[in-house]
Amino acid sequence: MRILIADDHRVVREGVRWMLDPEPGIEIVGEAVNGEDLLRILSETTDIDIVLLDLRMPGLNGFEVLERLVEESPRVRAVVMSMHDDPIFVRRAISLGASGYLLKNVGQAELVRALESAHEGHTYVQGELSGALIQGSDEDRPVGKSLGPREVEILQLISDGASNKQIARDLNLSQATVKWCLKNVFAKLDVNSRAEAVASALRIGVIS
Repeated sequence: MRILIADDHRVVREGVRWMLDPEPGIEIVGEAVNGEDLLRILSETTDIDIVLLDLRMPGLNGFEVLERLVEESPRVRAVVMSMHDDPIFVRRAISLGASGYLLKNVGQAELVRALESAHEGHTYVQGELSGALIQGSDEDRPVGKSLGPREVEILQLISDGASNKQIARDLNLSQATVKWCLKNVFAKLDVNSRAEAVASALRIGVIS
């Protein structure tokens, strides 16, 4: 198996290498620091079997990469490795074609099993996340009141990993205005955190 690691954190990429380098039959053939970098590498080589993919990277996020892979590199399988354990993230990734979903606390043995499963054409979800594919329908979750264009814009930036300071700079707003907008977003979506807001917005389709 020839693996490409896509994660914007060097410590994660090095940790994955440390776990996989000793494994027979597995070769790390490249690293990407963002979605654009990943797609560029795939366009330049045909010797990659599996992408180990983070969801939150600058530029193209993991969900957008999954959508592009289906069209541009259908032979390459993707296994998500993320810090997000929300069932919505798991179901969305699998629905977009991911062959696996792992958390970044995954152990070496399970990481190898997931990669082998993907290589064989199967879908692997880490043990504690397996119930995400069958539990709690989306209809059981609040859809929230109508979000305004600015609120959607802020949610999209949050989903891409932006801080309040970065959002204020990108949208030419004060940080106080960003905080006020977020307070309204939380109320409309009936959530209490940025992660919950992003998950809810992804579910109802206002961001991607």
